[in-house]
Amino acid sequence: MTTSGTSGARSMRFSLDEVLAGMLATVEADQFSDDPAPLAALIERLAGQFTLLAPLAQGVDTAALGKALDTLEQRKYIQHTEGQYVITAEGRAQCVGSKRTLFNQHDREELEEAAREFASL
Repeated sequence: MTTSGTSGARSMRFSLDEVLAGMLATVEADQFSDDPAPLAALIERLAGQFTLLAPLAQGVDTAALGKALDTLEQRKYIQHTEGQYVITAEGRAQCVGSKRTLFNQHDREELEEAAREFASL
């Protein structure tokens, strides 16, 4: 995953769907908006605060974001309903497991802080 179309973009260590799943593991709410614009803006803002998301500081491609959300939906981590995504019980468990196995302690701490912002959407 790279930032949106910039030739000097740095590559992310994790895919966008993995990072989203890591945040969803911590979010207390069971649903979030399906509007990609505020979610992309939030991720761009968080990229300025967290090293894990830094490659996204130049912009988040909403098509890539949509693909990442589709991936999470295909894995049954989330379900799309009218106007929102709902985190499934099985999906939350998978997100928690992935967060524990994929990310080191520093990355998990960043994901947990980022999730607090994500919850504000």
